[in-house]
Amino acid sequence: MNEFWYNPFFNASLLAGLLFLFMGFLIRKFPPRSMKTWYGYRTFSSTVNEATWHEANQYAAYVSRRLGLVLIPYGLLLAFFFSEQTDLFLYLTVTPVIIAALLLTGLTEWHLLQVFNEDGERRDGKP
Repeated sequence: MNEFWYNPFFNASLLAGLLFLFMGFLIRKFPPRSMKTWYGYRTFSSTVNEATWHEANQYAAYVSRRLGLVLIPYGLLLAFFFSEQTDLFLYLTVTPVIIAALLLTGLTEWHLLQVFNEDGERRDGKP
C-alpha cells in the first residue's frame, strides 16, 4: 500500500487538476444560489451583490475547468517521464498547482473589474 503514495501517478498536478475540473463542473451544474452556500468563489469583490456573486462563480467555474484540463495531462506526462518521486518531481508538480490557483483568482478578479465598477454596478449598463 505504501507504494501507492510514492507512485509518480500520485502527484499534485494530477490530483489538483482533477479537483479543479470537478469543482468547475460542480459550480457550473449546481451554481451556488446565494452567498450563504458552503461552496463558491468567495472574495470581497465577488460578494458585493448578487450580480457580482453569480458572475464571479460562473467565470471561476469556466477558468477552473480550463486549468484542470491543463493540469491533468501535465501531471500524467510527468508521471510517465519520472520513474519515482524525487525533489525535482515534487517541484515540477506543485509549482503549476500554485500558479493555477493564483491564475484562477487573478483572472476572476480581473474579469470582475472589467464587468463591474467599485459599487458592483455593471459597466455596460445591463441589469
